Amino acid sequence: MDTFSHVLMGLGIGALAQIDPIVADSATLTQAVVLGAVIGSNAPDFDVLYRLKGKGSYFRNHRGLSHSLPALPLWGIIVSGLLYPFFAGTGFLHLFLWTFLAVLLHVLFDLFNMHGTQILKPFSRKWIAFDSIPLMDPPILLLHFLGFVLLLFYQAGITFLIIYVFIFLYLALRTFSTAAAKKHLQEHFIRAVRIKLIPSLALFKWNIIIETDADFLFGVYSVNRLAIEHTLSKKIDFPALVSDSTNNKCVSDFLSGTTFAYPFVVVRKNGYLVYWKDLRFRTKKFFPNLAIMFISSDSKRKNSFIGKINNVKQYRKVLRSLTDSSSSIK
Repeated sequence: MDTFSHVLMGLGIGALAQIDPIVADSATLTQAVVLGAVIGSNAPDFDVLYRLKGKGSYFRNHRGLSHSLPALPLWGIIVSGLLYPFFAGTGFLHLFLWTFLAVLLHVLFDLFNMHGTQILKPFSRKWIAFDSIPLMDPPILLLHFLGFVLLLFYQAGITFLIIYVFIFLYLALRTFSTAAAKKHLQEHFIRAVRIKLIPSLALFKWNIIIETDADFLFGVYSVNRLAIEHTLSKKIDFPALVSDSTNNKCVSDFLSGTTFAYPFVVVRKNGYLVYWKDLRFRTKKFFPNLAIMFISSDSKRKNSFIGKINNVKQYRKVLRSLTDSSSSIK
């Protein structure tokens, strides 16, 4: 989920904590818990600091160890431990438990979007994603806003207990509908290697990726109706260049963050451009998340880019930087 959503959930957990009589009876502890919940709800995303080492480092490490099972209690202990000295006389255990719950819900909701997390690190590098909700989910946000309005009239703990019951019922509906949709597609595409559902803002509508031995199919699925919009063949030109590009750090960082990467090569007058696109992020036929490697004709110059390209102007700027400069950009 996005940062704004995590902040709202932190505030929601802070309100829910009023159901705890120890918290409700202490204004100081209430303040500590609200602050701990908001910080804890965002703590796993502190891996944004990897950006200081470059975008490639962030691509490689985001939603990795910081979102793993061993990290969850550690975030709770760290956040609670840093806050506790500023709130004398409060109960550390209660501060920790509500902060830990906020951390836990952050990772839980991240698991249910199409990006997922590497929650099993360091034991496994596998990405786990349940593909149930979009990165920003309006119903979840609206339920939180409704809860904040109701605080003017009702007790905070009970109000947000009911709000979170509805949120989890909604999450369950999303999850079961996604599982049913995937099962229906698998019954019709029995030779598919894998099927990826990308949840949209609409409740029963998904963008889909169907991978076969020969190609990738892209389309939209909604209530047992499927529309295939376009395909990409797995047969690629210049396979040696594509294979060589995986040794490039930017490309390697990019590939570590997705299992739906697709390569293709464009020939230029002064060399080759090797593209790697993340197929999960798509606007019609455009894939904004990508890594690009430029290889000069004499193979002496190899520049690279990793990141998100939002428009044609930015795309042209990136290509100029790659092909006209002797230094790599990241």
